[in-house]
Amino acid sequence: MTITNELASTHDEGLASTARVVKDPAQDHLIVLVANAKGGCGKTTLSTNLASCYASRGHGVSLLDMDPQQSSSQWLRQREKKAHGEIHGLSLSINRDFHAGRLQSVIRQSREYLVIDSPAGLEGPALDALLRTAHVVLVPVLPSPIDIRAATRFLQAVMLSPAYRRSPRRIAVVANRARERTRTYTQLQSFLNSLKIPFLATLRDTQLYVQATGLGIGVSEIDHPSAKADKDDWQRMIEWLEVQRRLMRTMHRFR
Repeated sequence: MTITNELASTHDEGLASTARVVKDPAQDHLIVLVANAKGGCGKTTLSTNLASCYASRGHGVSLLDMDPQQSSSQWLRQREKKAHGEIHGLSLSINRDFHAGRLQSVIRQSREYLVIDSPAGLEGPALDALLRTAHVVLVPVLPSPIDIRAATRFLQAVMLSPAYRRSPRRIAVVANRARERTRTYTQLQSFLNSLKIPFLATLRDTQLYVQATGLGIGVSEIDHPSAKADKDDWQRMIEWLEVQRRLMRTMHRFR
């Protein structure tokens, strides 16, 4: 917290302070950017399921849809028909009118947790603006040679961006529609180990995600034994993100 005013007045009864305490939003917010320049890798799946996890735990959560297809927004409209935890929807397109000021204006409307579903082809100034804003970057990757190469290029772009070089963010990779004990899965693990980037979770190749999307919910909200393994995956992700949030708040206090 910061004190914006000094002691302003003295009364006969004693000292009365008009100091106003202003909370720094960075102490309370967690902004998670879900990004990969390649399309079709599962950014919306990851974004919507993460937002639903926070909502189901009673947290205030916003979901910022920046994808031209507006898939997250469509999911939110479907969710509004169900009696599930509320998620605050936001939308912003990356076009020639986009600039960092517009992004910050939208983010100021967000709640305690903000999940950003970014568009494909994210690069240059738009990528830099989002990296300056985000606390954590989650990169969904499909376990295929083409997707691994695309993820490599994107992660290099992130690490070479001015925002990341000035203030590195925590990055983690989530394998999407993955089948363990396959050659491509092993290649993905080796790739991540070489970059020293956490392999946060593996989302199973299951129709439960398709079914959940159609209902406007997340897999963690499915009340059925078949979803137990998937709920465990999301629990691990939430726990990791909460560790990053606590570390961020601790570092902020000691600045």
